[in-house]
Amino acid sequence: MFTRTTTALLDGLVDPANEEIWRAFDDRYRPILVAFGHRLGLAPEDAADAAQETLTRFVRSFRAGKYDRTRGRLRSWIVGIARHCIVDLQQAATDRRERRGLSAVAEVPDDAEVAEVWDDECEREILRKGMAELRQETKTDSRTIRAFEMLAFDGRRPAQVAQELSITTNDVYLAKHRCLKRLRAIIDGLHELYEVG
Repeated sequence: MFTRTTTALLDGLVDPANEEIWRAFDDRYRPILVAFGHRLGLAPEDAADAAQETLTRFVRSFRAGKYDRTRGRLRSWIVGIARHCIVDLQQAATDRRERRGLSAVAEVPDDAEVAEVWDDECEREILRKGMAELRQETKTDSRTIRAFEMLAFDGRRPAQVAQELSITTNDVYLAKHRCLKRLRAIIDGLHELYEVG
């Protein structure tokens, strides 16, 4: 239930002792936050720090009752917190460089760029989770999934996939059709979780 509904997740977050809900929230947003920070110019370790700080600030603010569903989507609130954390880290790095006599200007991305990067990273995470669910939760044959991956993600031609997997070209097209249909259904559900689309 908590992994399927943002409202249920938010309602569960009210209880600070509900470890399951907090873990689900962390699992949902941490990978996106790390990738988001990295895409906005942070080194990998700084991106991880920014993600942690974002989640920490979120927890404090949420528990203090500062999130108001009527004023905006959860996604927008998290993006705003993340942006501030990233800017703070960039500014601290700039200050350190300036103290050493180096020139450094922290670039603050505009709202449109921030929104685009966030949406891109959400889509990547949704695809990653969608593929994991396709592999683990459906009864799709592993060779069918592999044919789909080779065709869709590796950019292989159908004849190459067929030869490598010892199946017919028609089987490759069927694999693509079956996996794409199931993956689209999974991704549609995940879009609701992440308030995307």
